[in-house]
Amino acid sequence: MQQTDKLSREERRFIYGWFNAMLARELSDEQLSSLQAGKFDDFFAFLAELGFGLEIAKFQAELAASSQLEFPRLELAADFAQLFLLEGSLSAIPYASAYLQNEVLAQNLAEMDALLARFALQINRESKEPSDHICVYLSVLDKLLEQGAEAEIKAFLEQQLNSWLPIWAEKAVEIKSQTLLYQSLVRLLEKFVRFDV
Repeated sequence: MQQTDKLSREERRFIYGWFNAMLARELSDEQLSSLQAGKFDDFFAFLAELGFGLEIAKFQAELAASSQLEFPRLELAADFAQLFLLEGSLSAIPYASAYLQNEVLAQNLAEMDALLARFALQINRESKEPSDHICVYLSVLDKLLEQGAEAEIKAFLEQQLNSWLPIWAEKAVEIKSQTLLYQSLVRLLEKFVRFDV
């Protein structure tokens, strides 16, 4: 497996940006068409070279299977809702507060608030995302990769993200849905973060 010091910050930002776009909301027709038309094949090959061949193969197999469904985008939207939008016991909601508790949670959220203020990041008022949603973490990480020191990025990955991401990934894998596209995506993100740390 390659080391992350061989990955440029731009490459890391692109990778995390892709995860952010994939997890922000259900896939649009345009996103799904791009994925099915092979527009991300070079990107997937790049991730496979980094050592994520198994995870990429699983994701691509789920993508191929979803294209056989009668209404692929609608089925995937239903999977997204099943996995991420239902009540916490039925779903793997993508919020740190669902997996961290007490002082650890308070510390994590305080650090997130400080980083959001520092980078003047507005939480998406349209979707009214709380600051502990996975996509808010990925947006902060993007800013850190753009402006922060490497030690600060590593600390963010370890303390902010990796403190709850593996628990979320475990929960996601347990949720039953029509396809396992999103489960494979979350697992890939979790493994990439571990690799990046």
